[in-house]
Amino acid sequence: MRAACAPVAFFAFNRPVHATRALAALAANPEATNTDLHIFVDGPRNEADAALVADVERIARSTRGFRNIDIVASPANKGLYASITDGVGRMVADAGRVIVVEDDIVASPHFLRYMNEGLERYAADARVGSIHAYSPPIAGLPDYFFLRGGDCWGWATWADRWSLFRSDAGALLREIVASGQLDEFSKNHGIGSLLLLLRRARGDNQSWAILWHASLFLAGRLTLHPGASFADNIGNDGSGEHAADSNLHATRMIERFDGLPTDLPVAENTVAARALGVFLDQLAGGRRAGKAGLFALSLYAKWLARAWR
Repeated sequence: MRAACAPVAFFAFNRPVHATRALAALAANPEATNTDLHIFVDGPRNEADAALVADVERIARSTRGFRNIDIVASPANKGLYASITDGVGRMVADAGRVIVVEDDIVASPHFLRYMNEGLERYAADARVGSIHAYSPPIAGLPDYFFLRGGDCWGWATWADRWSLFRSDAGALLREIVASGQLDEFSKNHGIGSLLLLLRRARGDNQSWAILWHASLFLAGRLTLHPGASFADNIGNDGSGEHAADSNLHATRMIERFDGLPTDLPVAENTVAARALGVFLDQLAGGRRAGKAGLFALSLYAKWLARAWR
């Protein structure tokens, strides 16, 4: 591993309680003292946000335990999409690689070691698009596996892989439809992923994450996932931009990390992909999305793709 760890980009907005927990968890990693932390705080949308954002900035300034800490506080509200994409772009341009943590991601004490080891192991392997830390509460997953596409709850990537990011949701949808991969895209991360991309294309959300997933999916890139989680999301309390109040994603963090296996095949684990798709479909509306739902969404996606030509 490099003498210095990969830098961490930490994104926060108006949730001081979440930010406090997330920063404390990161600082508890042994590798934190060898890590440069860059805290991006988005500006307030309105007067009601101002005091909360000020609290987050104060928390950022009082953070300790890292090699260096850089705080980038936006005077105006950029929004989730611009905040993440601008910050990640800046980081990979400067350092060539980055670990990304949002203010609702609580890292395990092994998080930074896992992320840095993954970044180092697969830096020269263009088949791998990113490293991911969160694992949902699904029994029977392998210890480590690859899935096609990307993810967003504690992740890392390299500059050349981030260059694959595409911002045009409509164009991504058209390409998925034209290449006959609509069903595969839906099954890979559940029907909700297709619905999120459709809504992004219509301008109904600010999701950068679905664009990242679709970009890597179409580029045929893989993301490393753990079977036991290196991070937990505490933002499913209704406080986040796209997260409903739910404990269905609550997971148990990994207790021990002895390093990544040396013989892990760099190929999509179709069994794990199917298990994840089923799990996410079961969460959609509190019920499993069946073939009828997929068929209806597929028809709608194809219609929109034709309409946007």
